[in-house]
Amino acid sequence: MARVTASTEIVGPPDSVWALLCDPTRYPELSAATVRMLDVPGEELRVGSVYREYGGVPPFRGESERRVTEFQPKTRQVHVGDDGSMTIDLTIDLVPTASGTGLTMSLDLRPRWFLAPINAVLWPLLMRRRSQDAIDATVANAKRIVESEDPPSRRSPSQPHAGR
Repeated sequence: MARVTASTEIVGPPDSVWALLCDPTRYPELSAATVRMLDVPGEELRVGSVYREYGGVPPFRGESERRVTEFQPKTRQVHVGDDGSMTIDLTIDLVPTASGTGLTMSLDLRPRWFLAPINAVLWPLLMRRRSQDAIDATVANAKRIVESEDPPSRRSPSQPHAGR
């Protein structure tokens, strides 16, 4: 199994960050690895919600199905995905901070047994960096989106605007 992780602090309330992370229709805007959504739940995300997307880390792109397996409102989500070649666990953690919200996203990637030999070569040479770049871009996108949608005039006095 391989893991990549990225964190950022967002100047914005946890409610705004959580709302973005709970809206699969916005995942192509949020996730650097999501090209388009193929199917999204008709209701709010919760344990058992399933969605399908097209994306991945180039050159490996395709359809995947994801299921929410853990959902602790405003603090944690775990989405387990499968694209046919590997399982991908996305863990999202939020913590309130003095200036807003701490966001950490982690991907745990487990290739299918028949791809393990190929992955042993590709992961250190190519895929670790590309996967890290994708998760870094995704948390940066979350920060940009929330901070641009939550302008200073809507922030509480305890949430000063920090330069971007």
